[in-house]
Amino acid sequence: MEKDDFQKEEENLKQIIKKYNEIMEYYDLRIEAIPKIYKNNPIMIENFIEMYSQKLRLMEKSIKKPYFARLDFARDGEEKVEQLYIGKVGVMDEENNSITVDWRAPISSMYYDSNLGRASYQAPEGICTGELLVKRQYDIENGKLNSYQDVDTVSNDEILKPYLGTNADNRLKNIVSTIQTEQNEIIRQPLSQNVIIQGVAGSGKTTVALHRIAYLVYNNRDTIKPEQYLVIGPNKFFVSYISGVLPDLDVNNVKQLTYEELCAEFIGEDIKLINEDKKLILSISDEKLLDYEKFKVSMEYKEALDKFITEIDKNVISNNSIEIKGYKVISNTLIKETYNSINNVNIYDTIEKKVERTKLLLTKYVEDNYDDIMAQIKTQYQENISLLSKEAKESEISKLNFIEKELKNSCKMSFKKYFGSIIPNILNVYIKFLTNIKNYTDIKIYHNVEEKVKENIKNIKNKKVEFEDLSALIYLKCKIIGVDSYKKYRQVAIDEAQDFGDFSFYALKVLLKDATFSIFGDLAQSIYQYRGIEDWKKVINDTFSENCKMKYLLKSYRTTTEIMNSANNITRYINLNPAQPVIRHGKTVTYIPYKNNQEQIDTISEIVKEYEQKGYISIAVICKDEKEATSINNELNNRNIKLNNITNSDTQYNGGICTITSYLAKGLEFDGVVIADASEKEYDSDKDIDMKLLYVAMTRPLHELRVLYKDAIVKPLQVEILKN
Repeated sequence: MEKDDFQKEEENLKQIIKKYNEIMEYYDLRIEAIPKIYKNNPIMIENFIEMYSQKLRLMEKSIKKPYFARLDFARDGEEKVEQLYIGKVGVMDEENNSITVDWRAPISSMYYDSNLGRASYQAPEGICTGELLVKRQYDIENGKLNSYQDVDTVSNDEILKPYLGTNADNRLKNIVSTIQTEQNEIIRQPLSQNVIIQGVAGSGKTTVALHRIAYLVYNNRDTIKPEQYLVIGPNKFFVSYISGVLPDLDVNNVKQLTYEELCAEFIGEDIKLINEDKKLILSISDEKLLDYEKFKVSMEYKEALDKFITEIDKNVISNNSIEIKGYKVISNTLIKETYNSINNVNIYDTIEKKVERTKLLLTKYVEDNYDDIMAQIKTQYQENISLLSKEAKESEISKLNFIEKELKNSCKMSFKKYFGSIIPNILNVYIKFLTNIKNYTDIKIYHNVEEKVKENIKNIKNKKVEFEDLSALIYLKCKIIGVDSYKKYRQVAIDEAQDFGDFSFYALKVLLKDATFSIFGDLAQSIYQYRGIEDWKKVINDTFSENCKMKYLLKSYRTTTEIMNSANNITRYINLNPAQPVIRHGKTVTYIPYKNNQEQIDTISEIVKEYEQKGYISIAVICKDEKEATSINNELNNRNIKLNNITNSDTQYNGGICTITSYLAKGLEFDGVVIADASEKEYDSDKDIDMKLLYVAMTRPLHELRVLYKDAIVKPLQVEILKN
């Protein structure tokens, strides 16, 4: 780069930072003035103060790096060339002049997608065309320009290297400036489009998911509120891990839940999810032992529930008539006929809506036929009163007066009492289904099913549920009571979606009926094989029909070429597509044999200390199961190595050293990783689930991986031992 040009860019950076400071001062003055301007309107005061405060917070975060790119664009039909500086935040001055352009703005898409020369972008008013003259990328830190370079495409390994080489806690913050073309295409899919993304380990699925939400919030801000977006994560730990990213992307108030939390919130019960460790271990030993669990997340289970719901619908009206003080007011026959006459499934699509409609129709019936009903009751009264004593007659007259008053009130109290107990607790409904499950499906093929159903029922009575029960609970309440309060959601992003069953997606779509979905997952990391999916196409066909696109992220940006090439031995072994590593080289993966437990702990201890000396902020010792993780954690703590043991009950990880299981590590990343034992005895090469667990463990590190093993390493990695 020329010295004069560099000085010009430095001066421009100073001017933009100066402008930022001026605008921030203006916002401060506005905040001070607002209470005086709107002194009689506290709501306006609160709204404006929050708006300007939010702008200030974002500018304070970005002022030291106000932009990362520049575009010079000559629009067709215009003489003036636009010079646009693109940043994480778009900033306008008090006269509405653009200082920096938000990365989510339509024009910014040219930075990610277009080469120099003829270019275009999709604006709200239509396609804008012109000549892209300059595309420049900047390295700015702490308000200082370190360097810049003119580029033709952002998809350039040399450009990516500096960003990929950072520590784990900085990577989510840096992605905006290095979003790749295939990632950008997914991020900028229209709100109306359902998308499923099959992405290899390290391809940026989580960051793309969150940036997609940020993009949609920005570009639909006039019509959709942030509260109308939802992110569903695999566990509380993971939700906490990504919770700080959205505010940093100028997105607040987007709800983030696990599937369990969403279900508990929706059905209104304080349910507890049963720990899955035992099932995971059981599935590793013999997957067929969990056929019943697999059945519960299948579309066949949904069909069984449909039969059960149909039966509820047929018998929702009891055989009792509506009586007031012992006098029949409306016959059971009329109530059933009224209920069964309601057949508009588009409007009355739940049992509760049909019940409410029945009450409304019967109320009108009472109003229209008051005289006839009262005449019939008086006839009954005359028959009764002739046989009664004087004292009893007075009581009967009191009853007649009450009935007359209730009829004039359209029998509202009586209807409330009669229909009040019709809609039962959803957990009790599900227990009834499980108790009679053989009436709705042929499950003789499932191993030991009677004992499992009994145990299932016992747990649910204590509000303990399995993950596989969640879809059924959601679906039952949707069909019986409805989803009115969940109609607000317009977009749902699901991460680690390969661990959801076919029925899980279907139930979510029924619950969030007005939302579109962005679903991110990796079949190579589908470790919960007893409840995970095997084919995305089935999800598309069963849940979304035609309005769903399949997209792929095949490049791995997380780890080094050396680590990814080693991990690809696993995917090739189980006949899955290997990831394409980005050209970032690092240390060769080291495979270390050990003879006994003492030698294993000695080796892990040395590696952890070495990682710390290298300045690694996040270090993980990854074990196959919780028992091994706890044992190693205790041993290392006894050697004065301070580390955490991450379990299912943890909700956050703030860096440092940890022991963690391979299944909890899924979706996370660390600077350095030690795999505690990759021996054939620990991970059986003949079991896909074992290989997937090992693949997850091997694809967590950003920079360095050491693999320990006792006796014989797993078969797919034996080629690596021969290399060494």
